Amino acid sequence: MKNLDRYNIGALLLSCLFAALIYFVGYQTPRESFNQFILLYMASFAIFYMIWLNRQSWSFKAFLILAILVRLILLMAVPELSNDFYRFIWDGEMINMGINPYAHTPNELISQGPIYSEMYLRMLYHGMGDLSAGNYSCYPVVNQLFFFVPTYLFDSIGANVISFKIIMILADVGVMVIGRKILIHLNKSPHFIWLYALNPFVIFEFTGNLHFEGVMILFILTTIYLVMTGRWLFGAVFFGMAIQIKLIPFMLLPFLYKRLKVIPAIGFTALTGVIVIAFGLILINGQMLDNFMQSIDLYFETFEFNASFIYLLREYSMAKVGYNELFYYGPLLSKIAAISILALAVFRSYRSEEDIFKGMLFAMVIYYLCATTVHPWYISLVLIFSVFTTYKFGLVWSLVIMLSYFAYSQPDFQENLFLVSVEYILVGLVLIVEILRKTKMDNFGLNFKSFFTLKNE
Repeated sequence: MKNLDRYNIGALLLSCLFAALIYFVGYQTPRESFNQFILLYMASFAIFYMIWLNRQSWSFKAFLILAILVRLILLMAVPELSNDFYRFIWDGEMINMGINPYAHTPNELISQGPIYSEMYLRMLYHGMGDLSAGNYSCYPVVNQLFFFVPTYLFDSIGANVISFKIIMILADVGVMVIGRKILIHLNKSPHFIWLYALNPFVIFEFTGNLHFEGVMILFILTTIYLVMTGRWLFGAVFFGMAIQIKLIPFMLLPFLYKRLKVIPAIGFTALTGVIVIAFGLILINGQMLDNFMQSIDLYFETFEFNASFIYLLREYSMAKVGYNELFYYGPLLSKIAAISILALAVFRSYRSEEDIFKGMLFAMVIYYLCATTVHPWYISLVLIFSVFTTYKFGLVWSLVIMLSYFAYSQPDFQENLFLVSVEYILVGLVLIVEILRKTKMDNFGLNFKSFFTLKNE
């Protein structure tokens, strides 16, 4: 009994300390105070991991309550580490005004009388920053619908932020529930989902900074669970919606085929395409599609942030020709990533459903190592897929990627390449060690006959 009381008191103290650290990051840490932020974040991560190590003394319900409560702490906090939410609200307000968010950039609209005369809209315009204001919206249609609903109800930045936070919290709760179902299906402990759901990285990036990757992950996991349990028709609907949140789930399609026979795979692909096109037709026509893709292309040809291979190639091109050849190397690396991911799907043997998650995990690693822009919240897919495997480099990445926020504390958004190097060296070392320990050479081989199903079926 004394040991049990000691566990309960210790768990309560750790929970309170964890909640306090979440509060101080959310309310007392401006983006300019990088040292304060990174120290508080690392402390919260340490407490989170201590709670995780003592998981046997926690029930799933107790973990769920804690995960919800620490998110509710941030309900009233204005995002400090990202100003994307201003663009979210702007796009929603444009739809409410009957203006297609893919038709005009904010710079083109702000001078118009009905918009310029509204102080609320001017605040959104100035809040989103010059980069966002000068480009067309890059958010797919289902994402736009999530922007539209709160802005239809409220003409207040604060009210819309709170509405977005509620959406994020509900999505995270959904991930906890469906993640638990998947872990049970895989004969793993349901507590592994807390490596994602209690991770301060997830709490800050989704509830704190309002990135809709959390909603996308809910749709992806729902798709995977439905496919694994034989309900691929419903899975295709959720997969189509996931793509219409962010385009990146497209790359996961070959791995879903591993759980489908040939005819269901064709049906799944066709229905997914119908869902994507149906939602797209709500807002996108030929010209709007060109505008949308113009903004997407910026992530391959113009933008650079927290990258790995592309930074090495940048240094090489600067030494060789005297200027940055991003316009060439960016698209080249994206093609290399696409070919490598397809090869991973074709040549790797998939003996179990866990292997499908491993395939998706390494597909995301390949993609982000070849990407020109890797914002912290991007690697949330790496983290969630790692939860269903024995690989833990995703957990390490969720800790060290926050070093990239140093750039956000600088007036000129200048990165510290030493910190970027530390991030990738640490993640790379853990990744290499885990691959050497856990990868068997007989996991690879070309077998078209079993491409559309698991090898042991």
